Amino acid sequence: MPRRKDGSDLPKRVTLQDIAVIAGVHRMTVSDALNGTGSVAPTTREKVRQIARELNYIPNFAARALSRGRTGIIAILTGALNEPYYANMVHVLERHISEDGFHAMLMRTPDGVKDIISATGNVAVDGVVAVDMLGIVDEFWSHPTIPCVTIGTIERTFVDCVIADLSASVKEAVELMLSAGRQRVAYLATSTYMAQEVEVRAGTYAATMRSARRPPEIINLQSDIFNAGVIEARFKAHLTEFGCPDGLLCQNDEIAMCAFVALQSLGYKVPDDVLLVGCDGQQHMAYFKPPLSTIAQPIEQMSAVAWEFLKRRMTDPTLPRQQAKLPGKLLVRESLRAVASE
Repeated sequence: MPRRKDGSDLPKRVTLQDIAVIAGVHRMTVSDALNGTGSVAPTTREKVRQIARELNYIPNFAARALSRGRTGIIAILTGALNEPYYANMVHVLERHISEDGFHAMLMRTPDGVKDIISATGNVAVDGVVAVDMLGIVDEFWSHPTIPCVTIGTIERTFVDCVIADLSASVKEAVELMLSAGRQRVAYLATSTYMAQEVEVRAGTYAATMRSARRPPEIINLQSDIFNAGVIEARFKAHLTEFGCPDGLLCQNDEIAMCAFVALQSLGYKVPDDVLLVGCDGQQHMAYFKPPLSTIAQPIEQMSAVAWEFLKRRMTDPTLPRQQAKLPGKLLVRESLRAVASE
């Protein structure tokens, strides 16, 4: 047995045969149970997977790639995990991926993606799920051999995509604030792109305001990297200089929470002075005082559909392009209490 430099034995890598002996089944049954292939009784599959978890079994992806031309690895491209939306999405995606016997690999840098798509002779990953990551996804335009599915608010014409359609919910939120008699309903964003009307939230907000013959007011705090302290300070400075809107739609829930703190610190009350709504559907929005309204994105459904799309694409690369649009849902809480109740 190989030894460490201090002379102690290295731990033995757990193999499929080790699991098979404990489970009392054939090695191929273990392989099928872990990889979701073949015909394995549900009770046997769960027994094998439980033993694998208890033994801390780590698949030999290199061997799998050599024998099957597959690695069993799915790359997840995502934004910063200090933003709960991305962290929640990764959590749900990992669950779906692992349940089917694949291994999720988190990747965030352009260089890492270029390494994937430029791999020659070796298969780096079996497929990719990209959550937003607009510029990085463009790399797959010239490398269509790597199966890729995107999740986000934008339709991509060259890959399979799952689209969060927030337009109806944004329109509903803005119309509710206007119907409550609010005169100055604004949209709060943190970057140039998110403040442009090509983006669904900003675009739907602006169109709804114009339809009501009200001038849109898009506030861009110009903070591409999420930093709560910076966002709060910049919004307070904006309020001090330009006064306070009486209705506020925020780019996402993090921004809504920062805006809420900034408003309170300057003596404004939600919902009496300002109606407030965020976007994404984070659970802890409900625990503020007052509870904050949000437009919930269907993260569970988007993840499940994206994974199904990717499995089909990996099985049959010739499939027509797959696309699904899934609507968001406005959750009206006390921060919109002047309008309605949840």
